[in-house]
Amino acid sequence: MSWRSTALYHERLNRAAERTFGPHGTIVGQIDSLDYAELLSLASRGDMAAIEARLVDAARRLRRVGCEVIALTAVTAHHWHGAVAAAVDVPVPHVLSAVAERLQAGGLVEVGVLGTALTCGSLAIRSRIEDGRRLLFPDDGAQGRVDDLIQRILTVQGADDAGRDTLAEVALTLQDRGARAIVLACTELPLLLPVSTIALPVVDAVALHIDDIFDHICE
Repeated sequence: MSWRSTALYHERLNRAAERTFGPHGTIVGQIDSLDYAELLSLASRGDMAAIEARLVDAARRLRRVGCEVIALTAVTAHHWHGAVAAAVDVPVPHVLSAVAERLQAGGLVEVGVLGTALTCGSLAIRSRIEDGRRLLFPDDGAQGRVDDLIQRILTVQGADDAGRDTLAEVALTLQDRGARAIVLACTELPLLLPVSTIALPVVDAVALHIDDIFDHICE
């Protein structure tokens, strides 16, 4: 939910517009940027209702100015997707809907999932891709390393080689436990791609989400 992930969405959507509409093709839209520090503070106090209220208010503001597709540009924020989608009368594409389709198309049933502890522990999020699959998550120690990588490094400093090494090491532990693909279910983790030392197929939830958002824009 950092500005870096917002920038990633903005850049990729506009690159898609250029590919589709030609040079200078640009997405017409609005960004409602929330105070990430405040959201982290609310989460640390366990005040999830306040986070939900801020996301719902942001979605309603975007709808009032005429937005016809609304997207949460953070995987963790999809813990509140249901409330946000219910608050507006336009599509709110879910970040894992296209991931489920990709896993289905590839016949992948043993899947490692990397994201924040909240994402990996959220039944509302996990249910989107379970569907008879065996989902593998990092153990507590590895999850702590992933959370530290996301919050202390990627949302503050951006990508670096040490972060890529951490991502590869945790992915390897999931592979050793039987994973046959790795889903990057965090908006900041794709900032580390490509990671050549990850031998498994990597499913980038952000890239698929952006494709889904753009398809809705073009309808």
